[in-house]
Amino acid sequence: MESSPDRAPSAYARLFWIWLVGRTALWFGVAVCTLPNAPLDLLEWLAWGFQFTWGFPKHPPLPAWVCGAFAWLSPGDVWGVYLCSYLHVAVCLWAAWQLGREFLSPRCALLAAICLDGLTYMTGDAAEFSNNVSLNVAWALTVLFFVRAVRTEKLRWWLALGITVGLGLLCKYTLGVLLVAVFSYMIFDRDGRRLWKQPGPYLAGLLALVIFCPHAIWVARHDFITFHYAVERSTSDSRWGHVLNPLGFLAEQLLTLTPVLLVLAPMLIGRGKGERVSPQLAVLHWAVIGPVGVLLALSMTSGCQLRGIWGSPLWTFLGVWVLACAGTIAPEGLRWSSRAWAAGAVALLAFFVIKNNVCPYVLGRPTHESFPGKQLAAEVARRWHAGCSEPFAIVAGEAWRADNVCCYSRHRPMIYTSGAMGYFVFEPQHCPWTSDADLAQRGGVLLWDARQLGDELPAAARKRFADAEAQTPIVLPFQSGAAFKSDRTGVAFIWPKNVRTNVVLRPNRP
Repeated sequence: MESSPDRAPSAYARLFWIWLVGRTALWFGVAVCTLPNAPLDLLEWLAWGFQFTWGFPKHPPLPAWVCGAFAWLSPGDVWGVYLCSYLHVAVCLWAAWQLGREFLSPRCALLAAICLDGLTYMTGDAAEFSNNVSLNVAWALTVLFFVRAVRTEKLRWWLALGITVGLGLLCKYTLGVLLVAVFSYMIFDRDGRRLWKQPGPYLAGLLALVIFCPHAIWVARHDFITFHYAVERSTSDSRWGHVLNPLGFLAEQLLTLTPVLLVLAPMLIGRGKGERVSPQLAVLHWAVIGPVGVLLALSMTSGCQLRGIWGSPLWTFLGVWVLACAGTIAPEGLRWSSRAWAAGAVALLAFFVIKNNVCPYVLGRPTHESFPGKQLAAEVARRWHAGCSEPFAIVAGEAWRADNVCCYSRHRPMIYTSGAMGYFVFEPQHCPWTSDADLAQRGGVLLWDARQLGDELPAAARKRFADAEAQTPIVLPFQSGAAFKSDRTGVAFIWPKNVRTNVVLRPNRP
């Protein structure tokens, strides 16, 4: 970044692409090398991703489909999903660069993009793939395409916007917060109101509706299960929730943004005869800061809880907005901004690596990332194949263990759980692609926490599956240098009805 002001725009473009490719490869490699086991959300989405359905119990389907597609790059492992996550981040950073070029000089646009190396949502947090990672991309592209549609009035950008909004709503309904801000611009801003005289907004809306429609039909047929989950996640019992929830969210976001603001600050201090930026900022205000206001207003009026991770899509264009609003920037601050960027990027990288290794010691308990998931899947497969040549079709039971075996198995078995970690519950309404009858016919594996429920097959499962054959528990050490008791997983097999096995079934002990 410490470059001469007279560089050609193409030089800054080359710097951007060198940085983008390098940081994407670096963070991908760090995730693969420092995470012995996949994080919780990643495994849940990947387990869903092996099924093609227009919805899942908690969320719309698109992130799971994308996750499952990338998992084919790494059969029996999850590094393909880590790659998926950081490619998502790369698209967000590209969008920041592109929007910056709409309002800023090439040098400032580059700074607006690289300052995001100080944002945890774009660095270590992205290793845990979820619908939030996909939402970040949909949100960023929605803003970029909307701004270009407004500024150019070209139909192709409206069509791109419609596709992005439709796909974004298939990621997470929170995109609606951005849409409220966009509609507000088109209603309350004089230039925005002129857009209704064009066919673009109507075509974009129609296209988005067509893409979202199959999921809407699925939700209606499944008792609006995803909306019930969203309400449960945001409900707050706090008496002062109307005040404390928005203030707490805002404080958490400001703390998260501190490294980014430290990179931008030197460009704003002592400015005077600096570079001018575009004065046409109304659309940028509404698209970048408008959603923050919508979220805070929603929390203040309803008292709903705003979880910190919900802020992840809000800040992709923070650098663009700050530098554009400055009116002029101070080129002499570039050196200090470069140093702050380098320090912040290294600090977050070091924090991510240290956290993955130190957390079990600090917490005094093993983390999800230290769970022996791959080893558990291998041992389950070894025991199963000792009695049956065909791979098990379904893995059921406690969600965390079942998700690990599902995702680390090369043959991609079907998941059958309730989605509740720590509970030996599996229900058809949470996994509509299978059922008890399907499991009894096709066969599969039952898993539970033997430390909590004991080694024997729980009584409720014995009643549902009389032919289930309990196995010796699987005992495996956690993948951590800390001294923890080994994990103990209860296992039972339900042999498939139409496949010949090498075992003699015996009744379960009462």
